[in-house]
This record gives sequence, structure tokens and C-alpha cells, in this order.
Amino acid sequence: MRLFIAEKPSLARAIAEGLGKGGKDAGCIRCGSDVVTWCFGHVLKQCDPEDYKPEYESWRREYLPIIPATWRNKAQPDAAAQLKIIGKLLKEAKSVVNAGDPDREGQLLVDEVLEHFAYKGPVARIWLASLDDRSVRKALDSITDNAAYAPLRDAARARSQADWLIGINATRAMTIAGRETGRSGVLSLGRVQTPTLALVVARDREIAAFRPADYFVLRASLGHDAGSFAATWLPGETQVGLDNSGRLADAAVASAIAGRIKGANGVITAVTRENKTKPAPLPHCLSSLQKEASSKFGLTAKQVLDTAQSLYEKKLTTYPRTDCRYLPEEQFDAAGQILATLSSVPGLEQVAGKADAKLKSAAWNTKKITAHHAIIPTGEVPGNLTSTESGLFLMIALAYSLQFYPAMRYEAQKIVLAIADTQWEARGRLILEAGWSKLAAEEEDGSKEDGNPKEAGGEDEAAQALPSAVQGDAVRCLDVETLKKKTTPPLRFTEGTLIEGMANVHRFVTDAAAKSVLRENEGIGTEATRASILETLKKRGYLKADKKAIVSTQLGQEIIDLTPLALKDPVTTATWESKLTDISQGKATLSAFMAEQVRVLPDLLALILGPDKKPAHTCPDCGQALYRRPGKKSGEWFWGCSGYPGCTVTCSDDNGKPGAAKKKPELSQYSCKACGKALVQRSGPKGEFFGCSAYPKCRQTYQLGQDGAPDFGGKK
Repeated sequence: MRLFIAEKPSLARAIAEGLGKGGKDAGCIRCGSDVVTWCFGHVLKQCDPEDYKPEYESWRREYLPIIPATWRNKAQPDAAAQLKIIGKLLKEAKSVVNAGDPDREGQLLVDEVLEHFAYKGPVARIWLASLDDRSVRKALDSITDNAAYAPLRDAARARSQADWLIGINATRAMTIAGRETGRSGVLSLGRVQTPTLALVVARDREIAAFRPADYFVLRASLGHDAGSFAATWLPGETQVGLDNSGRLADAAVASAIAGRIKGANGVITAVTRENKTKPAPLPHCLSSLQKEASSKFGLTAKQVLDTAQSLYEKKLTTYPRTDCRYLPEEQFDAAGQILATLSSVPGLEQVAGKADAKLKSAAWNTKKITAHHAIIPTGEVPGNLTSTESGLFLMIALAYSLQFYPAMRYEAQKIVLAIADTQWEARGRLILEAGWSKLAAEEEDGSKEDGNPKEAGGEDEAAQALPSAVQGDAVRCLDVETLKKKTTPPLRFTEGTLIEGMANVHRFVTDAAAKSVLRENEGIGTEATRASILETLKKRGYLKADKKAIVSTQLGQEIIDLTPLALKDPVTTATWESKLTDISQGKATLSAFMAEQVRVLPDLLALILGPDKKPAHTCPDCGQALYRRPGKKSGEWFWGCSGYPGCTVTCSDDNGKPGAAKKKPELSQYSCKACGKALVQRSGPKGEFFGCSAYPKCRQTYQLGQDGAPDFGGKK
């Protein structure tokens, strides 16, 4: 028996259909001598600290750092039954085919199941970038040795173990440090979530600190023998009245310039005309899809990912978790069939129907393919789709269809002229062939630094076509307009622009060397994880939605203020992602990577806890850390020993610091009838009573008898 282990049921069904003659059984599909079973994503998860040592259930600084000697997994609670079925099938299997999703996590989640059951038989790998029938049959004919994908597994394992190592230890350290200084709740840190949060906090604070300032733009209407056009004033290097950004901030200077050139004659000093082409925007990767869908539909990154996954499982589009916007040349021959299908889809009749399947755009470049190619339609006819699915499918299909239209051709024009000792510039664009641009809007230039809206003049002059002119021609200033403008703050992040920012984190780094390195890397996080990172930050109350914008909360800002630079610097995390890529390509090893994480961990924790690792406030009885805790009444606080219940010392709260210690209750000679532990005499709202010393595990109480002993006849 050959056993296929798929990442999820939808993938298993597609494989079974490709194999044919399938019959359902408990947790699997039998197809002749082949059996297809499935996971539910990761059916195993990392063990928790307390699984290694029970005492780790208590968060104490003396236990840090927590470093497993041997890494262990355990079953996901909701996957235990299916995991048992896979184990039984493995005992019957002569060979196994790893059918995880075509990425490093998909590789790991099946490989770790095989390791869990100590399977030693032969293992192959099937690589499925799309689930349509043609692609599945082709993949079944191209099954390879699973051992070739070991670097992908190691990269995923490195990510998982390092995330656990840093996340668990840093979160515990930050939470402990927070409790010792009067903060309550878990203060969560992570190698991707924290730098992402830092980006938003920095942007929000830049906006909060922004103070608008007036500036002036001079626009002249100029007459020429071949027609009129508009030009913008260019300040000279020694021009007075400019602000630090080179904008004209002096109204009097602006008025003087306008008065001097109105009606004056000038001369053209330079003319530039250059024929250019602009190809259609490339097909979508996940982050570009998330950005556009966020802008057009207001969808969250997770909604886009979930919808794209649904389209993939419905066999309508290819694998969604890709960071690549290029296509393999080997798939070009399928374009005609895909376009023919799309031409029958409402909303695509014109763009797909008039596309030229013989045109090959720059998107077709096998050399630029990473692990996966761009997200494109498979050529299957879409059926019953939700409105969100339909909108996203049309977005994907449009981007693909545009690849079969000519590039936009235009003439870029520039005229430089001098009038009354001032210099002016006019820009224009003459469309020679619209090509794809008559069907879709031009895509924003992703190479530009984002965050600031275009300020005028700043205005785009491309709408005008400049007259036929040459150097030396005379012009006359017909009129001049002084436009009063205000500087504007950076734009707030949306989920789409934040996802893009994570992928292009070099834009937010000022150091030139670091920027250069980061430009060559993948940014922070991956296409598969960025949406979940944003969801995590929102669930923890660090980020929140404000209409389409995503903003940091007060708690989120406090977290960043408390976090050492090494954990919130995107350079650190992006470099880490680069090392994971090296592992996936066989250029580095899992063991070397993890050895480095273990080496730097103590120094990282010292930055959080302090170099001496001593608590800010210690228990007067046992010397362990004191934690500030909320009292029974709203607004009340007290300090309790971190060694509780072993140490029950408490102190009053004195303006955020420990006050006088309360006397520890002494163990009495009497024992609890419920658990056998010693009783202690306590005071409550209703007077004196006896309570169990094992509280809160045992909550048994007894009334104080007339003889001073506990009344075992009944509860208090």
C-alpha cells in the first residue's frame, strides 16, 4: 500500500480524484492500492514549558532561560483521533508520499508526523501548486524523493523552535518584569509581532507629533507659438525663504516672484522627449493581493488569505501563500485555454475575450520563480461564489489577463525654461499606445517610500501634453498662480500597507548598509504568516482597527517602550528570515542556527530583566520577587509574593510600591477534613474563621468555635 498524507482534507480529495476509483473509509480515501489520508494542518504542536518540567507552570525569573534539551511535540487536542488513524495506516504502508502544501511548513507538518510514529519506510514527495485536475495529474506523474526537501523541513523547524525559544522566554521575562513594576497581565513578545508593532507605533507617534506648516507653490501659465502649457517654479540653491525641506515658506517671497514674472518673457533652456514603455502590473502575490483588496474592499489581511485559500481549494486559483509575482515559462502554453474560460465569466468578457494569448509579457520568467509562482486562475469555471470570493477572483483574473496586452507606450516630456532670473519646469506625457492601461488603473510604484501622500506641487503634470518646442524658443508668462499648501502627516497604516511594509521593511530603515541588505531579503514574516501576526496583535490588544486604518493602542505603545531594541528592530528579524531562507536552500544548517539562538538568549533576557537579574522588589520573608496584583475592589492593589502558594506574604500598595508586609498566618494544630492540610486562622468580613492552608487548591473553611477551635460540624 502506498499512503498519501495530505496537509488538509481538500488536498486529499483532489489527490484521490486524480488517482481515481476512490472510496471513502474512516479518516481516509482508498483508491485501489493507494490510500489517501489527511492532517488538519499541524496535528502536532510544540510541547509547553511545563511539559518539560512541571515547575515551569510558574513564571519565575530563576527558571529563565527555558531551553529544551530535546525538542518534543504533542498532539493537537482536536486532531488526536485523526492522528491515531494516520498511525494505523502507517503500519500497513509499504511507502509514503508527503502531500503537504508546497512550502516549508507543509513539508514539516507531514515529516514530523512520520517522525512521531518512527516510520522508517521509503518516502516520496508530491508538489501541488494548484488543485485543478490537469495540475494534479501532472504532479502525480512527477513524484520525487522526499529527502530532497529536507532543507525545507529544517527551515520550518528552525522557525518553529526559534519562535518558541525567543517567544516563550522573552514573553515570560517581560511579564515578570512588568509584574515587578506594577503591571498586570501577560506582556507578549515575538520575533515578528514585536517589530511589526514597532512599525505601527513609530508611524502613529510621527503622526501625533506632526505640526502642519504652510508653504507655497508657484504655477505659471505660459504661452508658446505651438500652444500654452503650465510649469512649476524651481527654487535655486541660494533662494531665500525656503524651509528645511526646500519648500517655499515665505509668502512675501512668493508674492514678489509672482509679481516679477507675470507678463514677462522667457526662453526655453532645455527640452527632453523620451519614448518609454510601461508593462502591465505583474500578476499578484499574496501581499500585493492583500494590499489591493484592503484598499478596494476594506478586507483584512486574514480575510484575503482565507478567501484566497478557499479559491485554491475550489480549484479556481493556484497556491496563495506565495511571495512571487512571476510565472514559469513552461505554463505559457496553457494561457489560451485559461483565457477562453475567463472570457465567459461575467465581468471578464472584454478583458479576457480580447486578450492575445500569443503575447508573452515579462511576467513569464522561470529564473525569477521562488518556491511558488504568482497567483493565477487555473482555467476551471467558477461556480457558486460568495461576493468576497467573486471580487478576489476577478482581481486575480484581471491581473493575469493583462499579461496578454501590449505595454503602454508614451512619450515622457520635460521643458526647462528661464523667466526673469527664475527657473521653471514643465512635465507632460503623450500616450502613444494605451495598451493594457485602457483596461486597468496604473499600479502604484512600490519602489517609492510609502507613508507620505503626494504634496503639491507635487501634483502630477503628466495629464498635459507639452507643445512642440525646442531649446531657445521664446515663451511668455500669461499668468501665475500662488498656491498656498499645508504639509501633511504620513498616512496611517492599513492592513494592506502594513503587510506590504512587512515585506519591504527596508523602506523604514535609515542606515544605508542595513537598507541595502534588507532590500535583498524577504522582510519580516512570510506570506503565510503575516496575516496571522496582525490578528495576534489585535487579539492581544496591541493594535486596533480605526475604519480602514490600523493603529496602536496605549498598551501596544507601552510594550514597545519596554522592549529592548534587539527584539523590536526589524533589521534583526529580517536578517533572521534571511538565515531561514539559507537553511531552506541548503546553505546553512538547523543546528548552527539554533546554537546561535541559544547563545544570544541570556543576553537578550538580561536586557529585559536587568543585567543582575534581581527583582525590583523582593519578599521580606523568602526573598523572591513581589508582584503587584489587583485587589477585590476596583482600583485597589496589593503586592503578593511570586512564590505563592508556598509563600503567602502580602504587602499593601503604597503609590505603586510595596508598603508594609502583612503578618503571615501561622499553621494551626488542626487539619482540614477535606485534604488533610493544616488549617490557619484568618479574618474575614464576618469575623474570625479557619481556612485551609492549601488555598486556593482547597477552599474549605470552618467557623470559629466557642472554644477557639474550628467547628467541624459545618462550613463557615
